[in-house]
Amino acid sequence: MPRNKVIFALIENETDRKVSYKKRHIGFLKKAEELMTLCEVEMAVTIYSPYSDEPKVFPNNSVAINTFQMFKELATSER
Repeated sequence: MPRNKVIFALIENETDRKVSYKKRHIGFLKKAEELMTLCEVEMAVTIYSPYSDEPKVFPNNSVAINTFQMFKELATSER
């Protein structure tokens, strides 16, 4: 049984938009954790949101900073 096609458009209702954001946020972080575990890769995620004052960082600040520094040190062709 195929899934319904998702139409991407702004959700007009603020409450529904926030609920949808929270669900997708949780799913996205779960997928990031699965990729880290299954593929044994180093990953960092930073999410800025209008629903929180500070950005969310996955897995934590120190790992994210180290990951971004390693990325910046790579040659342009390797990025």
